[in-house]
Amino acid sequence: MAERNPFIISGYFGPEFFCDREKETRTLTANAKNGVNTTLVSIRRMGKSGLIWHTMDQLTRKGSHTCIYCDIYATGDLKDFTNKLGSAILQALPEKKPVGKKFMNLLKGLRPVFSYDALSGQPQLSFTFATQQQYEQSVESLFRFLDSDKKPVLIAIDEFQQITNYPEKNIEALLRSQIQTLKNVYLIFSGSSHHLLSEMFSNGNRPFFASTQFLYLKEIEQNIYKDFIKSILISYGRNIDEDALDYIMHFSKAHTFYTQSICNRLFASGIKMISQEIVKQECNQLITEHEQLFFQYRNLLTPVQWNLLEAIAKEGKVYQPTAKGFIEKYKIGIPANIQRGLESLLNKEMIFRENDKDGAYYSVYDLFLSRWLENLE
Repeated sequence: MAERNPFIISGYFGPEFFCDREKETRTLTANAKNGVNTTLVSIRRMGKSGLIWHTMDQLTRKGSHTCIYCDIYATGDLKDFTNKLGSAILQALPEKKPVGKKFMNLLKGLRPVFSYDALSGQPQLSFTFATQQQYEQSVESLFRFLDSDKKPVLIAIDEFQQITNYPEKNIEALLRSQIQTLKNVYLIFSGSSHHLLSEMFSNGNRPFFASTQFLYLKEIEQNIYKDFIKSILISYGRNIDEDALDYIMHFSKAHTFYTQSICNRLFASGIKMISQEIVKQECNQLITEHEQLFFQYRNLLTPVQWNLLEAIAKEGKVYQPTAKGFIEKYKIGIPANIQRGLESLLNKEMIFRENDKDGAYYSVYDLFLSRWLENLE
């Protein structure tokens, strides 16, 4: 059997391959045990889903909760949401156990179509109703079923901000009215759109106002991450010098997906002693392999948008994109055009807006793209 690469890029394969997040795991676990719903927020690829799976793994091992993960990023309306929620429950409840049998009996009354995902092989449900009200009632039935179980249930709804794009205008109020009556079901609302989720849960005029505890996911502390990388390599008979570890942290900015991608490549190389020069070679190779995609990005953007994207990448963080010094340094046009360019790049998720101790700033979303843009003449 082939040796598993221990640096996981997607999915979850157990605590031995999971780095840190001890404080965040404790918070999510304590909230699940104490009836507190959580809003988990970070930019994409920072490890939100991995943290959720890790927390659920901890709770499942202890046998304290039934855990259900539901990713609604690809949903476009209430029908899609109902299908995703039903499918997530189906996948989480073993059909041969009493709770699974009870769920199958519930589904007989809802009459969904059963199928299997072509990629994962996981069972899926598809409901076909004539009216929106029937979908609303079905979602309520699914929640009520879970609430009736003796064991507490933790549901994570990933990319929850997606419901703001549904054509049905009352979805937030509908879900809030159903969720607030649940006594045995606790939720993690996870997402990558900070401003949308903040608006949903912090605006006094919105249904979910003040209904959860916020948890914001940042980068793993670099020394902790370096120790994790080194210990994993040593356990597999490999080693890495300190300069190489420092370069990984510098290049990836300790952003989970990009750090894991680099380490995955280093492990796959089979090299027993990893030096800084080897890390640089692998990083350069990663960037080179993405070049064709980056050229396609350029073709999809206007010259103003592309030049602005390049300028942001070269700065790393831009706090005042309409400031005279920034405009003159990169010759990127007038403030009005820059503001429109920022809005367009944000909508396309080419950049993100975030806050640190120095204030609000803009950065390029794809770190590999950002590193490539930095080196353009």
